[in-house]
Amino acid sequence: MAFTSANHSRFFGIDLSQWPRQWQAAGALLLGLPGLGWLTPAVRVRLLQTAGRRSMWDVARGVATPAPHAGAAGAQAHAIELPTDWVLERLLALPPLAPADLAQAVQLEVASASPFGAGQTVFGYAAAPSQGGVCRVDVVITSRQQVEQALQAAASQTGGAAPEVWVLPSGADQTGQSGALRPVVLQGFGEGARRQAARRGLGLRLGLLALTLALLGALAVTPTALLRQRARQAEQSFAALQQQAAPQIAQREALMQRAERLQAIGGIMESQLALAPVLDMLTRAIPDGAWLTQLRVEGNKLLFSGSADDAAALVQRLASQPGARDVRLTSPAIRGQGASKETFTIEMNLDASHYGLTRSEGGHS
Repeated sequence: MAFTSANHSRFFGIDLSQWPRQWQAAGALLLGLPGLGWLTPAVRVRLLQTAGRRSMWDVARGVATPAPHAGAAGAQAHAIELPTDWVLERLLALPPLAPADLAQAVQLEVASASPFGAGQTVFGYAAAPSQGGVCRVDVVITSRQQVEQALQAAASQTGGAAPEVWVLPSGADQTGQSGALRPVVLQGFGEGARRQAARRGLGLRLGLLALTLALLGALAVTPTALLRQRARQAEQSFAALQQQAAPQIAQREALMQRAERLQAIGGIMESQLALAPVLDMLTRAIPDGAWLTQLRVEGNKLLFSGSADDAAALVQRLASQPGARDVRLTSPAIRGQGASKETFTIEMNLDASHYGLTRSEGGHS
């Protein structure tokens, strides 16, 4: 008798082990709505840029907005800018993913693309809102040694606090006056202080309790809805991809079939002998006192029978012809009683470049 253990992590077909990730995904989705954006407070960050300038930014949901007329005393976190020359930049185009799935996809990409060792690899990424079903993700990779060097150089200007490490997008206004941008924050440094400040501000917002209660009720049915939505999105994306690629695939298959047919025909043509040059060679090589009674062509092989005064001499004469090789008697020549000539059967191979259907103009001499 075989015993099976019940999977207690599933309830009515729902994988309960995925609930924490789905709760996080649903929370991020709701807080990212335009009408609920005020629930996430902006954290003021003082940025020390590469040229020695200082600028103030209000950071919320990954977007940094210049904070004009703000003094250094109002900063809740500190950051330093890492030059783009010190990092490797990659641009990923991914389908809409939950934050945990997006982080896992970026980690896999970094692991395959980083030229540094696992202990020396430092990376960060910034994801833009999806447009047309595609989410743009900016990823930067550098070595821990370079980051620590930049932190040591800026230690005297950050007041001893552990700063974040930013990489500004290529082409961004270094004066911080051109509008909002999405900085790429390297993971594992001082970004935790800003996130903690954001969480504290979120906890103090009025109406958060009501939103949390509503969220708990909605999330009871959200996992199944999210799974169905992902399945539909995957089916739609796969169907669209098949529809877009169908003409190219059909053309490629037709082209491959034509190429195979042409190759097969070319191979057959290259191995076939043309009768005109073959007969011309035999006419010149066979002496006047000999004649043929049978002639058969098999690919590039020529078999013929006949009579001659000296079959061995005829074999040597045929072997000296250009393009002829492997000339031999298939059986001993026979001279009948009272006959003046020998009966023979000769087999020989002919070079297709001299006697073939596809020979060049100068191939036969």
